[in-house]
Amino acid sequence: MKKLNRSLTFLLIIVFVLAGYVSAAVSFNPQGEVTRAQFVEMLVQAMEYKRIDSVSFVDMKPYPTSKPHWASVYIETALRNGVIIKAEEGDRFYPDAPITRKDMAMMMFRALKLTPSEGANPFHDLDEANGAFTRLYKEYLVRGIPLNGKVIFNPTGVTTRAEAAVIISRMVDYKADPAGFKARMAMEERFAKGTQTAEDMALKRQLEIEKAKADPNYIMEPMIRVLNTLKDYEGYGEDAANKLKYFAGHIALDNFEDYLEYTPECQFKIVCTTKGKDLLNTVTRLTQPFISYDHKYEIRTDVWKPTKEVSIYRKELKTCPIMAIAWNEEKSVNGKWVGVPDYVKSGETLSFKLYIKRGTNTKEYDIVFKVN
Repeated sequence: MKKLNRSLTFLLIIVFVLAGYVSAAVSFNPQGEVTRAQFVEMLVQAMEYKRIDSVSFVDMKPYPTSKPHWASVYIETALRNGVIIKAEEGDRFYPDAPITRKDMAMMMFRALKLTPSEGANPFHDLDEANGAFTRLYKEYLVRGIPLNGKVIFNPTGVTTRAEAAVIISRMVDYKADPAGFKARMAMEERFAKGTQTAEDMALKRQLEIEKAKADPNYIMEPMIRVLNTLKDYEGYGEDAANKLKYFAGHIALDNFEDYLEYTPECQFKIVCTTKGKDLLNTVTRLTQPFISYDHKYEIRTDVWKPTKEVSIYRKELKTCPIMAIAWNEEKSVNGKWVGVPDYVKSGETLSFKLYIKRGTNTKEYDIVFKVN
């Protein structure tokens, strides 16, 4: 919990530092540039250095009677801690110039006291290998920018607010636990590529549970699964094939039991956003044989429900379906039941949104369901 709280603290530092240089009349732009002074201030606070109030660069206090630059303390502190090298900078630091990706990376490299790597150059746009950049790559601190199947570093590109926030957050996490940070980042990269292992799944689940325990507003990442083929229903029993006669399939959450155990106060709703498919935003219980637009029998899925009221067929499947998609439905028209045959058709694609709410936080997830 201490590690998580530390990360949250420095994320707030990032927000306040960057927001302090944006007019109240202008919205915060994550793609806006970060100056050298702003980045150094964030880095010094993240590394928790003892402040040193002095001036070593001419442009920190150009005239004897002028006030020092607002960031002079942070820049001097970074200089004395080896983050900034005077021999490389010369007499001027140019604090208000945008910081390049190269300078940002080198400051991070020095702050974390890393050693250069002799490994191969991972970046396509660098003519020669740079041991510092290669080390940052190996430690999962700077992974570059994918472009046309290659990875580039873009050393002269300016750093955006979004990039600065990510880098400072990574520094804080790496400083606290280098091995743990590398393991988590490698895991996230495998998930992004779709090559995750069983060990990755277990580690991600544990990390999500820890975050949920530490933060009453944290929403665990849902492990969404679409069931729409016979293979998806393996373990269901003899009724698997029969199920697909009545249903095009189900939308399920593999980690629903974790919500029940660790965040039972969560609320869920799932909405079919495909035009003309409002009837899918309902559930029929066995004791209520029809879905009705007069709301006499229907149970809506597109309204907030507590965790324990969301799941269906939990005991029958290895996963937990939260939405059933039937082939045919019935609705009430002028007091009579009217069938809606071929309500969903083979080959069409349905769109859904899953909303999860906990405390003051709400997240939404897009789900695509292909009807086979």
